[in-house]
Amino acid sequence: MDLQIHGDERGSLISLEAMKNVPFEIKRVYYIFNTEQGVSRGYHAHKTLKQILVCVSGSCNIKLDNGVTTEEIMLNKPNQGLFIEGMIWREMHEFSRDCVLMVLASELYNEEDYIRSYQDYIEEGKKRKKKYFCHKNSIVESAKIGEGTTVWAYAHVFPHAVIGDNCNINDHTLIENDVVIGNNVTVKSGVHIWNGARIGNNVFIGPSVVFTNDLNPRSKIYPEEFKKIIINDFASIGANSTLLGGISIGKYALIGAGSVVTKNVPEHALVYGNPAEIKGFVCKCGEKIIEGCICENCGMTFSSIDIEGKRNN
Repeated sequence: MDLQIHGDERGSLISLEAMKNVPFEIKRVYYIFNTEQGVSRGYHAHKTLKQILVCVSGSCNIKLDNGVTTEEIMLNKPNQGLFIEGMIWREMHEFSRDCVLMVLASELYNEEDYIRSYQDYIEEGKKRKKKYFCHKNSIVESAKIGEGTTVWAYAHVFPHAVIGDNCNINDHTLIENDVVIGNNVTVKSGVHIWNGARIGNNVFIGPSVVFTNDLNPRSKIYPEEFKKIIINDFASIGANSTLLGGISIGKYALIGAGSVVTKNVPEHALVYGNPAEIKGFVCKCGEKIIEGCICENCGMTFSSIDIEGKRNN
């Protein structure tokens, strides 16, 4: 990547800006210099961390290996940046005496993110290829994606997010770091799941559902702890619903489209409106329970005591 040079008769300047000419938030910067002649460095990969290497003085050669092909690049210009994504093996050779190599990193130092054996790197790559599918236009930074899960175009999964098996993550979704998603979950297009969300198994999240985690939001002011949203197994959230932070949605609950959910929802409850209120109850199959407390679709029965108990929770 070419970095733009600004300058005049006084000299030159290069600006490095996170999320502009650097495609990530910069968490760490370090320099490699005074390297002994003939010494090589690197010999590792990172599971998720991304880096940009800039040789601000002198030169060195960087060998990159993605497990299939290798490429060797000489860095010898201060406006030449080398972007290295996660799961790329790198080696550094032929440092000149005056080489100063600057490294911009997307995360703080974490030894658990390193893969220091080439054989371990190859095995990790094989495991990842077998486990899940991600579209070429998605950004998947997490190493904790379950088997059979699909992540579609323009989705962004942050490095520490956890997604279970057989999930379907649709286009234009964002899943932040402190998010745990269970197995067999569907997340439709346009959903942004922020820190603090805990989503159980077999949950359906409809298009453009809004998660929130701060009840008193202010720009650049962050709470000590974000509010959690807990969605229990088999619950379904209708399109364009808004979920306020600090709530729990019970098993098999059904949230109607366009609802604003401001408080806990009991198991099997059917809620909708702004603010969402209990309008009835649904069976495990999702059908509304008719008078007499019998599901029309599967015949499952609920006692009136059960229903009133849930309504009053």
